[in-house]
Amino acid sequence: MDKKINVFGDSNTYGDGLPDCGKEKPWEQHSNLTWPYHMFPKAQIRNFSRPGCSNDTIGLELHKHTSVDNEVLIMFTFPERLHITKNGYNFIASHNFSQSVSENGNENWVAKQINEKFTMNFKDFIVKNFDDDYLEILFLRNILFCQYFCESNKIKYYFTLVTKREKNKMKGSLKKYRDSLFNSVKWENIFLVDNKYGFNDYAKKINAEHGLDNAHYNQEYHELFGKLFLDWIQRKKQV
Repeated sequence: MDKKINVFGDSNTYGDGLPDCGKEKPWEQHSNLTWPYHMFPKAQIRNFSRPGCSNDTIGLELHKHTSVDNEVLIMFTFPERLHITKNGYNFIASHNFSQSVSENGNENWVAKQINEKFTMNFKDFIVKNFDDDYLEILFLRNILFCQYFCESNKIKYYFTLVTKREKNKMKGSLKKYRDSLFNSVKWENIFLVDNKYGFNDYAKKINAEHGLDNAHYNQEYHELFGKLFLDWIQRKKQV
């Protein structure tokens, strides 16, 4: 029997803008038309993606839901999002939004009220305390967090990116720290179209059409990206 494939990511993996996507219960209303479903049978996929998800939330969800009985697909998201806890609940925050991360309606009801109360505090926390250099380092740490978890548990994994970022210009000990993290990432296990385009990057390059929300991409583009990703995986297996 084929292993279940655990999928993690943000709105691009959840399915914002696609016709079968729901937003009232984000812990269960993901689309079945996003890129992973053009790679593997629906019955084989367990989709743990969330709209607005951060990379550290992806890592936490990976640890919580994944075992040696799974394979893993991850689309890492924008570095500017962070996982925050407040009053015993989980949140995702960036400079321009914050939202709760819940697993059922009761938890979400409380968490949404906390988020409404502290949303400006969350945004201010991001803006005041984090710069681009730190976000790049945190981004690399989150990739390694997932990479090391999969490898230590002998879990087969394949990663990709929403967007590929160039290295920030750094110097001194900070540059050495960043470079040591960068060089530890197994970039050969991270899919980029033509070895340089992330999901959004390639969509912009080919002028892919948007979905129903006019912000994310439509099913045809998800199908194209999924097929390119699958072809890349199959080529790796033949090596």
